Amino acid sequence: MIRTLLLGLCLLSDAAPTLAQNWPVRPVRFIVPYPAGGGTDIVARVLAQRLGDTFGQVFVVENKPGASGMIGAQAVAKGNPDDHAFLVASPAEIALNQNLFKDMAYDPLTDLTPVTLLAWTPLVLAAHPSLPASSMAEVITLASSQAVDFSSPGVGSAHHLAGEYINKLKGTRLMHVPYRGAGPAVSDAVSGHVKLTISGMPPVVQFMKAGTLKAIAVTSKLRSPAFPDTPAVAETKGLEAFDFTNWFGLLARTGTPQPVLDKLATAAVEALKEPKVREVLETQAAVPVGNTQAEFREFIRSESAKYAKIVEITGITMK
Repeated sequence: MIRTLLLGLCLLSDAAPTLAQNWPVRPVRFIVPYPAGGGTDIVARVLAQRLGDTFGQVFVVENKPGASGMIGAQAVAKGNPDDHAFLVASPAEIALNQNLFKDMAYDPLTDLTPVTLLAWTPLVLAAHPSLPASSMAEVITLASSQAVDFSSPGVGSAHHLAGEYINKLKGTRLMHVPYRGAGPAVSDAVSGHVKLTISGMPPVVQFMKAGTLKAIAVTSKLRSPAFPDTPAVAETKGLEAFDFTNWFGLLARTGTPQPVLDKLATAAVEALKEPKVREVLETQAAVPVGNTQAEFREFIRSESAKYAKIVEITGITMK
């Protein structure tokens, strides 16, 4: 009996390195819980292409939008462990929604396992050129005297909360217009259907450079290295503590074998160091990161606590 148990343990210990060595044995899916064209999608596609070259295997990006990112996140969190599926996530479905929704089909802190933080960008308030305001102070003055629509990637997103937080702190009437992802939210701002959008940087960079959108302010505590002439919201009186960023993380279904997590994490971090990958991300105003699994886990807990406080202050709740 003891001999049989020892043999079984030996076989299990031999299986772990073999699994890591052979993985991936079939195409890998990166699930993006938003439509194509948004910041999460852009980061996922850059990484997928590079990892495909690294592993000699196909890495496919699948867009599964809906329910503030929860449909795509749930597809990974509750999926088959043999699916070779991983989540490229933003704050909403990992650190924010649990503070907004009473019922979620997954627990982001237990059903998903952090792999690495890929990159971050500020959010940016960008306006159609016809908006009669070109600075944060002017937007506040305008939105204090009349309602001003702003688009976001969805209800309950960090972008949405940023707008509502400004309303709470400054008494403005920024009226939220939710979309199913950053792509359509930005597109309607470019066309003038809404005059203001709060977006991650990647979807709006090309339009700001072309002048079809004008940058009002970034939402990070400091200015963006990619747009140093664009002020931070925190430079405005009464908003000095304002600090929202949009980040992109790689996560796996909890229960994914550790050797696979280690192999994927190592490859992803190395990819983020490569000049060509960094160049693509930086042209989208995204700052590459690539931290450890433990560091990313602690980062998520910190972000979740931050958003819990912001949700409490704004009073936003979802059914």
